[in-house]
Amino acid sequence: MIWLLANRYVLVAIALVAATSGLWAYGKYQYHVGYQAAENVRHVADLESFKSESLRLQGLSQNLELQLTALREAQPKIIERFNRVIIEKPLPADCVIDSDRLRELNAAISTANSSKSGQPLPGGR
Repeated sequence: MIWLLANRYVLVAIALVAATSGLWAYGKYQYHVGYQAAENVRHVADLESFKSESLRLQGLSQNLELQLTALREAQPKIIERFNRVIIEKPLPADCVIDSDRLRELNAAISTANSSKSGQPLPGGR
């Protein structure tokens, strides 16, 4: 009889150890499933951040390209106008700048400054 009682206690103890081990393994499995889900959400958030940053940079590069194109188109015109003013009306001996020369210089300076500050170029220049 003692042998049967001892076997019963051993069997109950083995069942309790098995149940505890099963619960522990299930908890560990659920932890890893939750951790993997959180990692997937973090990766998706990183990809969304990368996507928005790449779109922002694409917009900046297009804006820069438009400004550079406008500057490339305006630069020869400004140089030609400036050279024409210098050739047609060279500086007088007393070096006083006349109004046409001053207007051309101001146009060239404003165009150069607008390309530095990121402002759009003036319409006809």
